[in-house]
Amino acid sequence: MDKLTKLQSLGRNAEDTYDRFLLGQGHDMVRVVSQFEERVHQSLFKYGRFAIPTFFKPYFLTPRQEKLVKNVTETIARILEKVIRIYFEDPSVRRIFDLSKEAEELINIDPGYKRNVNIARFDSFLDGENLKLIELNTDSPAGMGYADLLEDIFFETHEIEDFLHAFHFRRESRRQKLLESLLGAYGEFRGGSTHNPRIAIVDWRTVKTRPEFEALKAYFEEKGFPTTIADPRDLRLQQGKLYHEDFQIDLIYRRVIFNELLEKLDEVKDFIEAYRKHAVCVVNSFRSKLAGTKAVLSMLTTPEYDHFFTEEENKIKSENIPWTRRVLDADHFYGTKKVFFIDFLKDEKDHLVMKPSEGYGAKDITVGFETREDDWNRAIDKALKSNWVLQELVRIPFMNVPIVINNKLEFVRKKVSLNPFCFGGRYATCLARLSEETVINVSHGGGLIPSVSEEEVHNR
Repeated sequence: MDKLTKLQSLGRNAEDTYDRFLLGQGHDMVRVVSQFEERVHQSLFKYGRFAIPTFFKPYFLTPRQEKLVKNVTETIARILEKVIRIYFEDPSVRRIFDLSKEAEELINIDPGYKRNVNIARFDSFLDGENLKLIELNTDSPAGMGYADLLEDIFFETHEIEDFLHAFHFRRESRRQKLLESLLGAYGEFRGGSTHNPRIAIVDWRTVKTRPEFEALKAYFEEKGFPTTIADPRDLRLQQGKLYHEDFQIDLIYRRVIFNELLEKLDEVKDFIEAYRKHAVCVVNSFRSKLAGTKAVLSMLTTPEYDHFFTEEENKIKSENIPWTRRVLDADHFYGTKKVFFIDFLKDEKDHLVMKPSEGYGAKDITVGFETREDDWNRAIDKALKSNWVLQELVRIPFMNVPIVINNKLEFVRKKVSLNPFCFGGRYATCLARLSEETVINVSHGGGLIPSVSEEEVHNR
């Protein structure tokens, strides 16, 4: 009986078997890991000019875990569609979103198709079978191209073929699921037209995620869809058509963040006018921004709003979203005395996280137990003057990842978040991010690995 078969006969799952398999290869695996890292450095797996930290190991999801993640993410996607519908139908809930007049005007524009959120990534922590969603990225989520690039390199490593053959892993292209979601919205926008649209990936020319755009562009073109990468300031509306230089655009994959567009409205007039006049299909629509504000988590964890949702939806959100409240709503959830609320923030410091409702890229997130008293007090002052949220601190799980130290393979523990994608309302596998820090984000030096789903083990 070979070692892999023996491990499987003992009921080892994919992660445990993988770690033991690597260690069993001895010094040969040091060379394999080094070659893997070199291939990554030569690829588009970069944030700006630098390779994103990664490791020679995916995040393994068991069948039970994936069933849980799929059910929760698809249910939350349905809930978010309801939230946006409620925004338009019930003025009493609009205070939650705290929008400027300019933001309201953009969100009121009909995008030309029904679904408000076509592309979403839900940032979460999965501890065994306990899943907690801490942020809902629905404006301009990233990472699907990066995860596919890395997964391809991993599965092309022939030295781990024995391990890969011993397990069934269901692999799904995140890029393909993304493309299908874009085309689905475009088909509805065009009234069922099936002609191949010309695609523009739109974001500022200076963003550090451009390497991912290049990877997505190559994939879209491989599938037969001409694609350009464009800064929204460079788009021109001419005779009812939108152009990037001489490239006529039918479909925009919007990666530029809504709030950043608001800051430069005078510079992106043709883009906005093309969206307003339905000269181009834009995905995600501007309405997707509503579901991504962290204040929505307050709505979803406040019982007074439960009547908007079904019993099953209320069960899912109560079990899988941590307690979250807007600081502006303190009078509603903590009484009318501000001084008592401040005492609460100080007393419960080690169990809370404070973050801007409109923040992204981990900016200004303050984790209570890691923060000195004077810095926490400054964060309280900021939170009371703006639209911030409080969130219950969630236990962060760890995973072991292989590294080479002094020409020897070793394993180190990293904090890990699981980030499932949902395209067109359907679960579309995940990526995972790792860090030694509590705030796990690539823009803050965190690492990224793909997730793969374990189907079953032969001969178990």
